[in-house]
Amino acid sequence: MICPPNPTRFFLALALMVSGAFGAFPSLALKPVVLGQIHAPTNIVSSNDGTGRLFVCDQLGKIYIIQGGMMIPTPFLNLASTANAAPDDGPGPIVSVNTGYNERGLLGLAFHPGFANPASPGYRRFYVNYVKSYEAGIDPDPPQAGDPTGGGVTVVAEFQVFAANPNVADQASERRLLAFTQPQTNHNGGQLLFGPDGYLYIGTGDGGGSNDNGLGHTGREVSTTSNLGNAQDKTRLLGKILRIDPLDPDGAGPLTYSIPATNPFVGVGGGVKEEIYAYGLRNPWRFSFDQRAGGTNRLFCGDVGQGRIEEINLIVAGGNYGWRYLEGFENPTFSSGAASNPMPEPEPGATKIAPIAMYAHPGVTTSPVLPQLGLSVTGGFVYRGTAIPALQGKYVFGDYGSTSGASDGRLMGLEETAPNSGVFTLTQAVPLLGLANPIVGQRILCLGEDQNGEIYIGMKTKGGVLELDNGLPSGGIYKIMPVDTTTANLQPTKDNTIFSEDGSLSDGRGYLYAGRTGVNSPTSDLRRALLAFNVAVIPGDAQIQSAQLQLRTGKVGPNGAGKTLTLQRLNETWGEGTSQNLNGGSGAPATTSDATWTQRFFNTSPWSTAGGTFQTTVSSSTLAAAGLITFPSTVQMIADVQGWISSPATNAGWIVRSDELNDGTACQFDSRQLGTTIPHLTVVYDLGPQPTPFENWLAAYYPANLTGQFVDPNGDDDGDGIQNQIEYAYGLNPLSRDATSDFTATTAPAADDATDFVVSFRRDTNASDLTYQLQISPNLTSWTTIALCSGFNSASGENGGEIVSEDGLIDAVNLVVVRVTLPAGSNTRQFVRLQVDRQ
Repeated sequence: MICPPNPTRFFLALALMVSGAFGAFPSLALKPVVLGQIHAPTNIVSSNDGTGRLFVCDQLGKIYIIQGGMMIPTPFLNLASTANAAPDDGPGPIVSVNTGYNERGLLGLAFHPGFANPASPGYRRFYVNYVKSYEAGIDPDPPQAGDPTGGGVTVVAEFQVFAANPNVADQASERRLLAFTQPQTNHNGGQLLFGPDGYLYIGTGDGGGSNDNGLGHTGREVSTTSNLGNAQDKTRLLGKILRIDPLDPDGAGPLTYSIPATNPFVGVGGGVKEEIYAYGLRNPWRFSFDQRAGGTNRLFCGDVGQGRIEEINLIVAGGNYGWRYLEGFENPTFSSGAASNPMPEPEPGATKIAPIAMYAHPGVTTSPVLPQLGLSVTGGFVYRGTAIPALQGKYVFGDYGSTSGASDGRLMGLEETAPNSGVFTLTQAVPLLGLANPIVGQRILCLGEDQNGEIYIGMKTKGGVLELDNGLPSGGIYKIMPVDTTTANLQPTKDNTIFSEDGSLSDGRGYLYAGRTGVNSPTSDLRRALLAFNVAVIPGDAQIQSAQLQLRTGKVGPNGAGKTLTLQRLNETWGEGTSQNLNGGSGAPATTSDATWTQRFFNTSPWSTAGGTFQTTVSSSTLAAAGLITFPSTVQMIADVQGWISSPATNAGWIVRSDELNDGTACQFDSRQLGTTIPHLTVVYDLGPQPTPFENWLAAYYPANLTGQFVDPNGDDDGDGIQNQIEYAYGLNPLSRDATSDFTATTAPAADDATDFVVSFRRDTNASDLTYQLQISPNLTSWTTIALCSGFNSASGENGGEIVSEDGLIDAVNLVVVRVTLPAGSNTRQFVRLQVDRQ
């Protein structure tokens, strides 16, 4: 959405952009992937080579690989001695730790689109953006005399991966593409990203300090009104998004890359940098293309504000985004931070592109009013994955911190009001299962994508780059996951009726009664029904959305119809014995453990209050009527069930009461033993991501490991000759030597001079993420699958293979026996292997 410098039009656009749309986003869950093993994650990037690997930049200067849900401890690339995230730290063990806040270091990573294609010139090539100490001569456009250089030098460099080991980069292969001096230590940008056009996009900040003003910023004099600033100066690379082709076509100077002919300022002259794609940006920390299937190929950018407004922009070629003459929609003075005494336009009449979304800092009031949401926009991604259909096409982004202490990161979202309209609604806090949003104690540093378009978040509990949390690195990687909404239909585990006229009466096996008798009898007595449900079948981390109880009313007293029935939480446990009265609601002699009016368990444990000890607060209510009645879900009823799940010892169930002031209000209800409709409790709950089978296995055998801590699949931790990943597949203990793996192969004569080749192998049916393929080969070159099993499915024969048996061996482990008949005259020498793949 392009707006000329017309305040009226700009403000109208703004009003559309911040209109409320809370609730448009589905509830999401955050699953910890790696905790306590990384200091400050600045990038989460997929190599998009089919391996499923995620590469995480640690601001300290190291890149780590997450594969199979575990982080490989040996860095993929180690620039810690060069990247200036922690200037006191060098290679090897950390000796003198700089634990303070710092914006320098390893800031960007991108893999060439041809990284996995041997025919591509980008094969095995990737690019990093890091800040190093100032080095004279490294910048082809050196600072002017007197300009500060204390911010170091931003370097964009190419590296290659070793051909023999795709998990290790060749550090000696570094080839520098760009290098430019940073006047101050902040506002370094750092994003690297290949666009749908195959070119490399580079984010640069304005050089740091404040106001894009002062030494090292265009104009150089310390002035609040006359400086152009680096971001508006197209002869400088700072405050921009750049676009280059990082490959060096001729290998000669002066450039080690090429500039696309379609860049907007190619051929302009006057010293304008032709690498510039867009300008007028303060600190474009993170940006992303919506370039996956179904995407629009638009470039979304989070540009960090100064003291008042954060913004999300749609970046277009040649676009001017206004800094330092605009912060959001304000035309600031910087001296007071107010939107008065506007600064002169650097290019009179030039078009400025308005953000698609803005929000203010806490405590900052703007006109028109912006929601006060955060301090430093992180940026994010348009979701194009498949795991969360309700999130499809929505832009998910974060803010570093939403409070003055900058410790509570906020996850937000944008949704376009119509396709390609450029007008978006802002979700101020995406609902998170089991978490507050803002996320207390977590700073959001970055978001990333895996090869399938699923989104990850890099967070940090401490502000300093190397500041520890309980002795461990304070960074963490989390995956955005869908919330599974499930319905549980529960029947009572016990029910009973208690009778006011006699403390020795009960009806543990009869109908349920509630209300007052006495219209056609000389006495008037009370009945109360008790019910309890086993909610332990609901996972402990479930979040209850609704709970309702349904009863069938068989009989209603003459004055009972339309009377209010109440459901109230019991505070003391009680029992159900074997008492039963089939002739009416007068009860029967209590048996051992029955509940009565005076006893919770007859005749050993009294109620604290006769008639049952229960909350005065009503959990739910309904009106008495013949047939099915429902106690509807309420906030209190949900709280009752949620409390029983988190504290099972408090689950004493509910008591049902009718009108107890008027005679003839008693109602009879079907119980779990008598009647046509058993009482049932319907609970709808949200459930976050559950551990995978492999994670359960790791937790069982490596309980002291950190989340995502590496266990080498090819290692042999118990020294029995069976690799760890095979121990998992076989259902074995990786820490205890096994005498046999039960993998056997035998031959036997068959009819017509054929040979039966019989193979047995173990499989753990709990390892539902595995696919087992039993394969044979006469030559170790060509392999034929003769048996296949995956997930919970039974083994099946393939290509002439026959499943002789699949019998339980121990617990969930089966022994599979497979036979294949080799015809007479064929090569009866066979090699056999079991190939096991994990999703």
